Amino acid sequence: MLCIDAHVHYMPPLTPEELDTLSHREPYWGLLLRPPVGARSLQGWVSAERMLQDMDAAGVDYVVIQAQYRRTHAACVEHNDQLLALVRRWPQRVIAFAVVQPMAGAQARDELRRCLDNGMRGVGELNPYAQGFAINHPDFLRLVEMCIAYDVPLSLHVSEEVGRYYLGKSTTPLRHYYWLACRYPELKLILAHWGGGLFFYELMPAVRKALRNVWYDTAASPLLYPTAEIFEVALRCIDYRKLLFGSDYPLILFPRRQSEPDLHTFRMQVQSLLPPEVCEAVLGGNAARLLRLDGVTESVTTTSETDNTEVGQPSMQPSIAGATETPVHGLMAVAMVAEHWPQTRAVFERYGIPWQDSPVPFWEPIVQAAAAHGYGPAEQQRLLDELNAAIA
Repeated sequence: MLCIDAHVHYMPPLTPEELDTLSHREPYWGLLLRPPVGARSLQGWVSAERMLQDMDAAGVDYVVIQAQYRRTHAACVEHNDQLLALVRRWPQRVIAFAVVQPMAGAQARDELRRCLDNGMRGVGELNPYAQGFAINHPDFLRLVEMCIAYDVPLSLHVSEEVGRYYLGKSTTPLRHYYWLACRYPELKLILAHWGGGLFFYELMPAVRKALRNVWYDTAASPLLYPTAEIFEVALRCIDYRKLLFGSDYPLILFPRRQSEPDLHTFRMQVQSLLPPEVCEAVLGGNAARLLRLDGVTESVTTTSETDNTEVGQPSMQPSIAGATETPVHGLMAVAMVAEHWPQTRAVFERYGIPWQDSPVPFWEPIVQAAAAHGYGPAEQQRLLDELNAAIA
């Protein structure tokens, strides 16, 4: 049975000085690796050689290295160079995805071409919140269209919108990822970390059809859900051919009984739960088809596209088109009207109707919000000082 871990990161050990420099250059990623006092990092550190040893010990044939979501263009290029070197050294064991900063515009597109032309097989793991771009921004959408043109998958970091806070829990709403899948049905889209639970809505036939070309990976799953229960629920909601095994190695997935990361424990949990056909697909076959490792192109219609919604239920899909004589009618979406006719925004504001999407969940701490806006440790402390001074 071919085994592919479709979501790992390359995390070679850093000296305290290197970690301090990274925290200032890349505040969000640095926050994950060096959390503030009172928070615990579950990040493990392994060399490339140790990763290959762990692969051999666990019977993993390939790893897909998801790039670190860096905020600056220069840091993206630097990390891509690291991953390209690994691919050149172990082409039969290591697959790599590229990281880009969409807001770098043409530079990002040139960097993506460089990476894909030199053997990378996808893009990601990108994080809209941590990298400071909106999913509907034109520069990001140009990169999406490049993924389609190259016929490679795009992997996005997704977090569940409810529950406890943990370092790196992103605030981008699930509906934004859904919008992307609807706009680009030909895009091979991987939503990491169970898609933040988006898969549940595939029980709705219209959503299942819209997400027919979306895959979900299981990265960091033991830190979020009981393994047996999440697989049981997920396999009721989605076709098993849309599910990719990923560990998020070298993250410590079982902190109560692990001090070192491995590629074995979580994989064996999953293998013990699934019937042979499903296990073979989830643990490697699905990723092999998606990445064309065996020369087979993954079908984009892995689930039924029949919409079995009740007859007589009116469509509430937001639209600019309407059957009335006036341009705006009551079933149009506020956000779409405001985007299409900017002069309507003042009208909405007079009525107290918000037309901008501004997610600020109650659980997000100040340090993460600051890091996501590019403020390093010194600026974070200054912000805290100013907040305390304001209320003193």
